[in-house]
Amino acid sequence: MPSYKQIVGEQYSKLEGSERAKSYFSIVATLVLLIILLLLIFPAIKHITAVNKEISDARSVKASLENKLEALRQANENLNEVESDLPILDLALPVGPDLTTYLKKVEGLAGTTNLKIVAIQFSNVALSKPKLKEAMKPKKLPYSLTLEGAFPDFQKFLIDLESYIRTSDVSVVSLTKGQEGSLKGTLNVTSYYLGTESIPAGTATGKSPEPSAPTGTAAGGAQ
Repeated sequence: MPSYKQIVGEQYSKLEGSERAKSYFSIVATLVLLIILLLLIFPAIKHITAVNKEISDARSVKASLENKLEALRQANENLNEVESDLPILDLALPVGPDLTTYLKKVEGLAGTTNLKIVAIQFSNVALSKPKLKEAMKPKKLPYSLTLEGAFPDFQKFLIDLESYIRTSDVSVVSLTKGQEGSLKGTLNVTSYYLGTESIPAGTATGKSPEPSAPTGTAAGGAQ
């Protein structure tokens, strides 16, 4: 017959085994529950992550749009400040050669200084006005101008030409004696305008102040 001590030992062993089994079961049940919870909340976590990314992207777009709006506002303020000066700016650096306006001014300056235009010749002139949406840069408009008159009139003409709002750089002045004691002067002048990179090469045009003068390098006198 087992003793009391043995009976107590057996009961304790059974109880200990039962507690260990419960502990193992609790651990397994907890792990299974965690896995189930992860499977259930993973789509929610993925959705939250996507929403957070969309919010971050939206904030970046919003900041970029605010910067652009501020730049447009500043540009509009700048335009309002210089809008009244735009015609002057267009005269100083026109879009395209604008030969008609420029030659009328040259003729007018020659007339007011009592000089006679003998010849005027342009080369490499763009015949069409570029569109405003095209990429433009300052371009040179070189030409030669031959006039007849007195020396003081040449001085006055040069001062007036270089003082005109549209920049005209005179690089070479060649003076010779003309008819009846007058002087004949040939000027190499460069003006400027806004144009595109492509300019027809070898294109020559002449300007005649009088309808009867031939088109080319020579033109009759403007007074």
